[in-house]
Amino acid sequence: MPTNLPPEYFGAEKRFKEAATSQEKITALEDLISTVPKHKGTDKLRADLRKKLSQLREEALRKKKSGKGDLYTIEKQGAAQIALAGFPNSGKSSLLKTLTNANPVIADYPMSTVSPLSGMMPFEDIQFQIVDLPPIGNESTDGWVSGILRIADILMLVIDLSEDPVTQADLLLGQLSEWKIPLLKKGEHRDDEKGFPSKPVILVGNKFDLSGAEDGVKAVQQKYQSIFPVIGISTKNKQGIEELRHALFESSGIIRVYSKEPSKEPDLDTPFTLPAGSSVIRLAELIHKDFVRNLKYACRWGSAKFAGQRVQKDYVLHDRDVVEFHVR
Repeated sequence: MPTNLPPEYFGAEKRFKEAATSQEKITALEDLISTVPKHKGTDKLRADLRKKLSQLREEALRKKKSGKGDLYTIEKQGAAQIALAGFPNSGKSSLLKTLTNANPVIADYPMSTVSPLSGMMPFEDIQFQIVDLPPIGNESTDGWVSGILRIADILMLVIDLSEDPVTQADLLLGQLSEWKIPLLKKGEHRDDEKGFPSKPVILVGNKFDLSGAEDGVKAVQQKYQSIFPVIGISTKNKQGIEELRHALFESSGIIRVYSKEPSKEPDLDTPFTLPAGSSVIRLAELIHKDFVRNLKYACRWGSAKFAGQRVQKDYVLHDRDVVEFHVR
């Protein structure tokens, strides 16, 4: 056991040993990993913990597929998984219904959402998975809610503009900090060192149709716009919804790339989605392993200097590029 482990480590280790469900174990282990300092003395410990975390996630996924999984595990679908978080009556369920094909329970009373519910949000030629969760601040659900937030690709924090929106933003971000969920700020790069990446965050001010809501959005923007995107929307009159869709795509950090066979038209209906900065060889790996082994070169349309430009396997792709592979 390496020395100089902080007291938080032993508390997190105790919670991990006491965890009962798969999701509780995953959440506790993620917390445990986040407490381990980075130095040579902890390299093996961190590697062992990350390996254990990977095994737990694979086990939970197998149970889910066999019908024996945790009720509160949401299998990822689409180009990215976006989790909704907020306080009671902030309008999360209404936003889910506005963005997707889901039909959540929408009511004026708090806590109408008691279990995770997902729907697919179309954006141009791809889809994102939106997951609605119970409100933040309920001890009976916060354990597994934090677990889903930790593994989601993007966090969408929904704020009621009629109820002191700046304080709501402060409290929501503070709770994520307490849960040790790393957040990706503007200008930063994702950090996978601790076994799970930093999360892009979008602050969504709902009920923009109400009187005084514009001032609320401006107040949140004044404090947080330099750190996270802040968007005012109304699920009632659909104001700001298209802007939100585009913001979610920008926050996803993905690009869409299309493939074509030599002398044939490209397939523009089903793009491949890749992390921004991916190269031609990364796309080849997705299509077929033989492409990687036998690739001579590729031709690229879209962001290339000219149509059909020949590029090498390490060439970095851009959104909406079309790639034609030439193999031996």
